Amino acid sequence: MACGRLIFLILVLSLVGCKEEQQEGTPVPTGKGKIHGKLNERKIPCRFVKVERNEDLQAWQCIYDHPKSDVHDVVTVGEHNMCPKMVYCDKR
Repeated sequence: MACGRLIFLILVLSLVGCKEEQQEGTPVPTGKGKIHGKLNERKIPCRFVKVERNEDLQAWQCIYDHPKSDVHDVVTVGEHNMCPKMVYCDKR
């Protein structure tokens, strides 16, 4: 009798434990994909020019040369050594 209860308990636990919960609602953002459009649609490389200190934000700004515009692109970072050498710029 005890063996039958044990088998029944294992069977019930295995059937209940196999259910997968369905997630409803909006998915959690991963930080990849869209940043003002799709990243893979930005095919214009911008070359790194210099790093400037922004005292208002207490941060550093990486300045990039946009090949099709006189206005430079700016990326704000936390430290002066965090600027990538090249980024993909917006279409102008």
